[in-house]
Amino acid sequence: MESRRMIFVTVGTSDFDLLVQKMDQVASSLDDEVLIQIGYGQYIPQNCEYFRFAPSLEPYYDRADIVVAQGGVATIIEVLTKGKTLISVENTTCVDSHQTEILSAFAEENFLIWCRDLEALPSLLEQAPTVELKSYAAPPCTIGDMIRDFLQELT
Repeated sequence: MESRRMIFVTVGTSDFDLLVQKMDQVASSLDDEVLIQIGYGQYIPQNCEYFRFAPSLEPYYDRADIVVAQGGVATIIEVLTKGKTLISVENTTCVDSHQTEILSAFAEENFLIWCRDLEALPSLLEQAPTVELKSYAAPPCTIGDMIRDFLQELT
């Protein structure tokens, strides 16, 4: 018998009711535990647990088998550095296409599953456990070296 997965959904501080509604709808047909962080959204899930905000989402990422998240770069990097399977959804209500560019780059490198259309979310959730994703390692932070070099040039 297959054990229940824990699916954690996060929209961060944004209002992404379309994702929350779709995941709530999908949750009604899943045998998995689903928890949604709804941010400032107006839609209240009926088929799963939810909360608006938490001091840190790290404990939820740690518990999750699959994370479904909006396409913000900070969320993507935090989830991927934890080695979690990530299905990332572009929030098309954003004013520019930066999420498209970010998701395209991460998906092209096979670090995450890019959900381009919310109607595909149920099948992506079904496929997620068998998708072979590459491990993500954050590049080394070199800002300290850059500042030191800059200051040395001034002297």
